[in-house]
Amino acid sequence: MKKFILKYGIIGGLIASILGTLNWILIADTIGVKGSQTIGYLSITLSLLCIPFGVRYFRDKLNNGTVSFGQAFKIGLGITCIAGIVMAIQSILFFALQKDEFLEWQRKELSTAELVAFNEQLAQTPDFVYTPWFQGIIMFIMVFLIGAVVNLISALILKREVTVTT
Repeated sequence: MKKFILKYGIIGGLIASILGTLNWILIADTIGVKGSQTIGYLSITLSLLCIPFGVRYFRDKLNNGTVSFGQAFKIGLGITCIAGIVMAIQSILFFALQKDEFLEWQRKELSTAELVAFNEQLAQTPDFVYTPWFQGIIMFIMVFLIGAVVNLISALILKREVTVTT
């Protein structure tokens, strides 16, 4: 694996992990579940801005100012996978350490009827869904899907191929 893909992927994953942890520690109680989820998605999207930076680095510093759509897409895919792995690890640790607090936090703002529905849904949910490993896989998939969109846009915008004139 190219070092720059690893570097930009780790940076992206760390940005999302740090922002997600700060969200949980500092503001999740204040802004509630929906606000916290919005901050989480924004944190992931912001962290995946490492994709265009990585593609641009490759294009401008390593490849003489050119990059094809395919090259850019592969680079972005690599960065996304590394960031997704970092976020999956963070999610595994979070659920291993905070699962009960997280479920209680989700219940906190619910009305009585919503709480009954939430508890019924939780009772019907298979046990593996709230395991740290499953939550890590879900986080990887979420980062991967958001990264695919950022990657596609980046590859389209940053592609620059050599044109041959005759």
